[in-house]
Amino acid sequence: MKLRFAPSPTGTLHVGGARTAIFNLLHARRHGGSMLLRIEDTDVERSKQHHAEQIVSTLQWLDIDWDGEPLYQSDRLDLYRQRAEELVAADKAYRCYCTVEELEMDRAAAERDGEAYRYSGRCRLRAETGGAQPADVAHVIRFKVMPGAIDFHDLIRGDVHFEGELIDDFVIIRSDRYPTYHLSVVVDDIAMAITHVARGDDHLSNTPKHILLFRAFGAEPPVFAHLPLILGSDKKRLSKRTGATSAEEYRDLGILPDALFNFLTLLGWSPGNDRELLTRDEAAQIFDLSDVNKAPAVFDPEKLLWMNGQYLQRMSADEIYPHLARFVAGTPLETIRAAIELNKMRARTLVDLASQLEPFIIDDDAIEYDAEAVGKHLKGDDLASRMRNLHDALASLASFDVTTTERALRGLAESSGVGAAKLIHPLRLALTGRGASPPIFDVAVALGRERTLRRLQRLIERIS
Repeated sequence: MKLRFAPSPTGTLHVGGARTAIFNLLHARRHGGSMLLRIEDTDVERSKQHHAEQIVSTLQWLDIDWDGEPLYQSDRLDLYRQRAEELVAADKAYRCYCTVEELEMDRAAAERDGEAYRYSGRCRLRAETGGAQPADVAHVIRFKVMPGAIDFHDLIRGDVHFEGELIDDFVIIRSDRYPTYHLSVVVDDIAMAITHVARGDDHLSNTPKHILLFRAFGAEPPVFAHLPLILGSDKKRLSKRTGATSAEEYRDLGILPDALFNFLTLLGWSPGNDRELLTRDEAAQIFDLSDVNKAPAVFDPEKLLWMNGQYLQRMSADEIYPHLARFVAGTPLETIRAAIELNKMRARTLVDLASQLEPFIIDDDAIEYDAEAVGKHLKGDDLASRMRNLHDALASLASFDVTTTERALRGLAESSGVGAAKLIHPLRLALTGRGASPPIFDVAVALGRERTLRRLQRLIERIS
């Protein structure tokens, strides 16, 4: 079994394209097959090399591991032209010399008559009646569509039927000698021995043309699976308004690759038993294209954020750090390992986590105190003496861990006749600059004794 993912490098990788790649990969792995990568870059006006590089980079980030080297269609132009000429020689295609002006006149005439535009077939008639077909005069090559039923079984949509009479003689080589999508796709699927084609159902209308081309080349068409659309929360096609559409954008938003892979896997497919969190290896053991839902899938950004948070909670600091490093300005892992473990339960994205780690990363003198928390917790005539006593109590500890720091603070509160909160809240403000944080004794230990005392001394100097 061989599948392929074949993006066009006319932009970044859409989340729909990423899902298509994932479904191809999982089906191939489930059945012991391979998935190849093909870059369909024959549209010279719209295809850009940097987009091709972005697509490859995003696939690598998602750990979508295709087999072999990527194939670039722009390297195979001579093959497409050769195969088109084979069809002309076999009387299955013909040269069309109609000018753009002639075709526009035919289109306008059809509109005036209230009819759907169809190619007139004048050059097909010319070819069939023995008219000259010079190759050195500007022309396109059209495939000769014969009447008759075009039937195929789609793994997702079931039995599909088209009528050849309703399909125009379509162009396979343009006047600039570049192949159209229809020709290059079929030629490559034959050359790559592709057995299964899973692609978006916006390609469904192309499939009968491709089946005709496979047959014309004497090749067996692959098994098709047309994947339903991905809709936004408004039940319309996913757009910028309802969420990011590029897979790369989610990387920038702080989504983990495993979480996005998991989330996209469930857009239109389910492992059953209401299960939502599964590894790619687990999915590859049970996924099958025939189990994909026919109905469009709805992209729920909130669900993705929840899932990403679940992944963060289950990962160790060492596992999180390679993904987090770009958001924390390269701060060494050793500096923030404890802080990552402390804060990961409170974050839904890597951006969230990086924000929560800021107090552990910035210089002690750079802490800024939240104004609302200052007004709420920095009060009382004895505040400065309370904080000095706390500083001295923490400085005198034989060991600096969660148990000893908490015991010291609560013992001081009891001996001073004040509630522990009157020490805890100012300490939190001193260490983080914020009114909320993870348990403050864990924060102090994550910062270490020296930084804790420096920050506490800075607050004392401010309030004295």
